[in-house]
Amino acid sequence: MPTATGADPFIGREREMAELTTALDGALEGRGGLVMLAGEPGIGKTRLTEELTAIAKARGALVSWGACYEGGSAPPYWPWTQVIRSLLTEPSVAVMNALETRGAVIADIVPEIDDMLPDMQPAPEVDPTQARFRLFDSVTSFLNEVAISQPVILVIDDLHWADRSTLELLEFVARDVATRPMLLVGSYRDMELSRQHPLSETLATLARARGFRRIPLRGLGSEDVGRLVEAVGGIRPPPALIDEIHDRTEGNPFFIVEVTRDLAREAAVRGGNFDSVGSFRIPEGVREAIGIRLNRLSEECNRVLQTAAVVGREFDFALLAALSQELSEDALLDVTEEAIIAGVIRVASGPNERYEFTHALIQQTLAEELTPGRRVRLHIRIVEAMEELYVDHLDEHVVELAHHCAEAETVVGEEKVVRYSRMAGERAAAAYAWVEARAYFEQALAALGEDAPAADRAVILFGLGRSELFSLTYPDIQRGWDNVARAFDLYDGLGDSEAAVEVAKQSGGYRAMWVNGTEDVYSRALELVAPSSVDAGYLLEQHADAIRFEQSDAPKSLEALEQALAIAMHTGEKRLEYRVLMNLGWVKIADGHFRVAIEHFLRALELSRERAQPIEEMVARQWLIAVSISTGDPDVASQHLDAALRLIECTGVKSVVSLHQYRLALLRGNLAEVDKHREVVEREHPNDSVIRMMIGIGDWHTKERSDIDERFQAARQEGQTAPSLWQRSANATVLVLGALVMDRPQIAIQAGEIARSVLLAPRLAPEIEWSAHTTAGLAAVAAGDAGEALEHYQVLKDRRGGLAGLALLFAGDRLLGLLAHTAGMPGAAVAHFEDALDFSGKAGYRLETAWICYDYAEALLDSIEPSNIEKAFTLIDDGLEITRELGLIAIEKRLGTLQVKAESMAASTPAYPHGLSAREVEVLRLLATGRTNREIAEELVISARTVERHISNLYTKIGVRNRAEATSFALARLAAPPTP
Repeated sequence: MPTATGADPFIGREREMAELTTALDGALEGRGGLVMLAGEPGIGKTRLTEELTAIAKARGALVSWGACYEGGSAPPYWPWTQVIRSLLTEPSVAVMNALETRGAVIADIVPEIDDMLPDMQPAPEVDPTQARFRLFDSVTSFLNEVAISQPVILVIDDLHWADRSTLELLEFVARDVATRPMLLVGSYRDMELSRQHPLSETLATLARARGFRRIPLRGLGSEDVGRLVEAVGGIRPPPALIDEIHDRTEGNPFFIVEVTRDLAREAAVRGGNFDSVGSFRIPEGVREAIGIRLNRLSEECNRVLQTAAVVGREFDFALLAALSQELSEDALLDVTEEAIIAGVIRVASGPNERYEFTHALIQQTLAEELTPGRRVRLHIRIVEAMEELYVDHLDEHVVELAHHCAEAETVVGEEKVVRYSRMAGERAAAAYAWVEARAYFEQALAALGEDAPAADRAVILFGLGRSELFSLTYPDIQRGWDNVARAFDLYDGLGDSEAAVEVAKQSGGYRAMWVNGTEDVYSRALELVAPSSVDAGYLLEQHADAIRFEQSDAPKSLEALEQALAIAMHTGEKRLEYRVLMNLGWVKIADGHFRVAIEHFLRALELSRERAQPIEEMVARQWLIAVSISTGDPDVASQHLDAALRLIECTGVKSVVSLHQYRLALLRGNLAEVDKHREVVEREHPNDSVIRMMIGIGDWHTKERSDIDERFQAARQEGQTAPSLWQRSANATVLVLGALVMDRPQIAIQAGEIARSVLLAPRLAPEIEWSAHTTAGLAAVAAGDAGEALEHYQVLKDRRGGLAGLALLFAGDRLLGLLAHTAGMPGAAVAHFEDALDFSGKAGYRLETAWICYDYAEALLDSIEPSNIEKAFTLIDDGLEITRELGLIAIEKRLGTLQVKAESMAASTPAYPHGLSAREVEVLRLLATGRTNREIAEELVISARTVERHISNLYTKIGVRNRAEATSFALARLAAPPTP
């Protein structure tokens, strides 16, 4: 663990130190915080943190360090492993008490806990996603409990090299830090970050946490440079030299110190005065300055350090000794001490006799001085030495071994690369670090020879496929299933039915609608298990999804689910019961039975809470949110949404909740919330053409999108080429919706062609059939095809009330109104549009109300009846009122165009006295009967504000001042029908 003792002078960071001290004060008082130090290499991030931790220790805090290392030589969660190891080096009673109930879980990333707690019971088996949450929660609660007994300062250096799992655990730990006596301090090189860098997303998440501070470090000013040079060199140099050092180093403290040390040596040679070194050459950069320092070390010391640099940022003495057999132990200790005195390495925390380079730049400089050939041979020697040294516990070093083998693959051979990469992948998967596991399995597969045994290939393919299924999104997730299926085939071919069944069982947890080719695996796996076993229950539940989406056999799918549910109830397997109920809920939605679906989801929710499974609870709530939004109950949706968001905070697991937030905000016309959630949704689903098209449609309402044509193209491509009918149909649906909204009839027709090709399939699951008819019907509306519109209307006419689908922002009755109008059924169209208005009005879906006003008014204007024109005017007015209030610029323009058309039509129709419109006459007649504004609004099914506007207009037109005068006018002038 780094300390301030013996470190370089601390100069010129008064402002930054004040900020850190304020954060420390808060943590010591129970108001924790999170501080991120950002700057270039050598700018002083670690040195500033050392000074802070020295103060924290003096004030009674417990300090623990961790660091991320470059090059993939450290296992997932490595800095957290270091942090926990540091706390366990000389553990207090409080630390051991905090560890006791969580040790079995935390041992996944800190193996020595097994030795510390030999009587510890293993953690029960749970789903991988739940297990990952359990690990994160155990680490966090352990640290929180330790902090209650003694304030904790946690430092993680070099986050720009962190693996994704380390960053996700950091996000998890940081959630509640503001309410704990804990300070998290991280450092990173901001110059190395791009928008695609994993740390960028983490920083965006952390910035929303309470107590977050970001402290950028820049170069020291000229005055501080002079103070640092004087403190390091012992003599104050002339101002001109200080200015030159400042300019050449750009105030980088590490560079300044290196230059000053060299300058001081030069001055000592020339009489001990800086004035006598006027021709002193300042190095061109930090690496050259480091090289000068290293050149002053002995040849043996440099050779040993170069070996250590290839080992990694950290290394232990035993391994270094094995690699330096030409030196005696005493000689090796001598060169180690020489390097420590020179400030090149320092003692590291943790078990064994370990050291680390004081700065990553020193390690990099040493390693880069070696020729590629020499580096490769050193990697080979390191592998051989580690295999001999750690023969009894190689599993603890497989990540390092995999790294060194990969660096020397051309010489070390494929077998070792495969072996250690596979073991490293299995270790990462055991810690639920799926992204890192995927990388190791990919490395193993790439090195695997064509003649490798089938069993070896199966192990790697299964590991790779499973890690892909848990870490990729659509459409890339298909790769994961393809690898799983290849592994199953290999095990089945070998006659290893037990392994084959495990592959099939452990590869679930996704919706089969987005993965193709699963049915064959599950049907074959079912033949390998007892029909009424728990294994059969899980396989049946997964098989049901495959049957539904790949064979479109809804009855057979339902039969499989019922069998699985019977097994769950008979065996008392609550986890299986939960999964079946969730699947049954989807089936009932597809069949249009929303109330039954809600009952299934609520029972699944109850089961998840009984079993204390927060991730399962979150998934159940997500479906309840979706159903509630679609059935027009946003208040219930918001209740489940709030609960789901609390669960996300608790679990740290990303979900589709942000997509539901986006849909609800857009339906309500809350554009500020729309913008907020859009960024999250696009980041979470970067390649999903359906969701990207939905976002494009949403954005069209308020702004132009430069990439909307690319989004149309992606959805069209997926709709034409996706392997499953569901994927093709879903893409076609969002394609036609976008085309209608943006008035692109040709694209709508193309979407209709895709949908009709889907409808040609000999058998379709209900949800696919409904989706395809919706798309083809809307395409018929765009083309004005009355016959086809009637055909789809007859299929869809019973799907009334609510939105047209779980993922759509479109009232079902608006769809039917458009189809009925196109088919030449004006009475049915009016009834559907009125029902759509009633639904959206009660639900508060103002965006949808504005669109219904537009479509309804446009349909009415196809008739020349005066009453229809006046009704259209009212709808247009109501729509404009919403769009102007919400800032829905695009719909406002469409309504404005429609208004001009209505005015043109009104000018050619018979007029009422004094230029009154038909609607104004209706309002006047009702006013004359003594009705209030509210009663008139209810009678005419318009808003009270619209009634007020009509009354004001008619007062002006007929020249009256109050209701009594208006009543007199009505009785005298409106007794007869209007005259031309």
